[in-house]
Amino acid sequence: MPSHGVPTLSGIVVSASIAVFACSGDRRAGGTAGETQKDALVIGVAGDEYGLQLNRSRVGMYPLNASICEAPFRLSQALATEPSLGAKAEHRGGNTLRVTLRGDVTFHDGTPLTAIAVKETMDRSVRLRTQYSFLSDSSVRIVDDTTIDITPSVLNLRLAEQLAHPTYGVTATGTDPTIRPICTGPFQFVEYVPKSHITVERYDGYWGQKARIKRLTFRFYPDDNTRALALRAGEVDGIYDVNRGMVRSLQKLPGIRVVTSPPGAVMLMHVATRGAAPYDLMSEPALRRAVALGIDRRLLVDRVLGGYASVVSTVNPPVVLGRHAPLVNGIAYDADAARRTLDSAGWKAAADGSRSRRGRRLELSLISQTGVVDRAVLEFVQAQLAQVGIRVRVEQLEAGAFESRLNSGRFDIDIEVPNQNDANPAFLLALRWYTKSNVRSAPFMLAGPRFDSLVAASLAAPERDAAQRFAALAMHELVDRQAAAIPLAGIFRIHALSTRIRGFEPHPARVSQSWSEAWVAK
Repeated sequence: MPSHGVPTLSGIVVSASIAVFACSGDRRAGGTAGETQKDALVIGVAGDEYGLQLNRSRVGMYPLNASICEAPFRLSQALATEPSLGAKAEHRGGNTLRVTLRGDVTFHDGTPLTAIAVKETMDRSVRLRTQYSFLSDSSVRIVDDTTIDITPSVLNLRLAEQLAHPTYGVTATGTDPTIRPICTGPFQFVEYVPKSHITVERYDGYWGQKARIKRLTFRFYPDDNTRALALRAGEVDGIYDVNRGMVRSLQKLPGIRVVTSPPGAVMLMHVATRGAAPYDLMSEPALRRAVALGIDRRLLVDRVLGGYASVVSTVNPPVVLGRHAPLVNGIAYDADAARRTLDSAGWKAAADGSRSRRGRRLELSLISQTGVVDRAVLEFVQAQLAQVGIRVRVEQLEAGAFESRLNSGRFDIDIEVPNQNDANPAFLLALRWYTKSNVRSAPFMLAGPRFDSLVAASLAAPERDAAQRFAALAMHELVDRQAAAIPLAGIFRIHALSTRIRGFEPHPARVSQSWSEAWVAK
């Protein structure tokens, strides 16, 4: 039996025995005796990312998940697969996954969930290039009203684990999710005002446990200070993904508590191994290794991130790799070794500490995920690399400009905090560095043929343990041998909430956060 107790060998991938978990009685605890609850909950979040072209069809689903829509499966707190709209999944031999849908689900407009709706959703994800599971326009075949067969275009036995990603949130047949997403989740869509808010309401016809709160609004605050002020002023009941520099001041506020999630993301330095000229310096392996050697990650965790992080060697949370996580060593901080590496590569140091080679100055362009990576982190990396003679030009960009630069390969280093958004141990590997990825930035960050072969082996492994092992070996190639990605820190998500909020359980993955259990005492 592989880890997580989920059989995978040419049989059930998601155990049918746990498919009825939502049908049990409501075991949710209330507050103290005599406590009543408010009807509405307001949460302050970072900037509105629904406006990006890639996300226009995913309003309420990704990257902010408002619990409107549901994918065939869901991601558990342990970063494993659980049933959702799909009651079970089984491999039918070869590369085909059969998904059997629940029979007691209705959309918010009252129509029943059918295999047709799931197929339309999958086909749309292929057409709009939001899917990442190697699906094609002929991958999905309807067997009957509650059964579909899905055959990826390349061998991919991780599909059931991937179908927990909210990008596969199922919408009602014939509807346009860019205008009004009609789905099956515990909340239904009310309105979306770009750069202002998105509001949802409880769906009383929900097939599982009903949401505790009647109305839920997410307000967008691109500026961290403005978000914190809104909490202080009582305009919102809580804020999540708090800037670490604000934690101490928020902890001092009366009526506010700070909660953290288990690690679900790694702050990661993506390297343009095949950047478009003049962003081509990091194609040099020695320079990549010098950059990795030149950053003290323990100092970053303790002083910059305030201890709300951990030192990791992997590009996703180590728990996803199971017992094979130690196969990834990471490149330990050694400033002297970084200088020697640069010297050996011909990058000569000048009196002011800068370096050049054959008339070209050693200066790297650093971009970062908008609204997610703190300025203090960027300045720390800049200062660390300056000590070994690598100049870094920090460019903080608006979301659209960042997306454009990333997808055109016009950067040397990109710092992001990608979440483990599904249960696939090769999730980020196949998404960001794999030759067969459909992500537009992938061609500028490839890690080589050996890496590709190991990712392919992970995707093709019938047993989860074997998939974890191949993913760990691929990560060893990516991080330890190629230095094509540099893990900086395992990140704890931080939330500041009113002490009147009850029932909230922080999820390690940002896109899988649920607010169904949360409620607010009057």
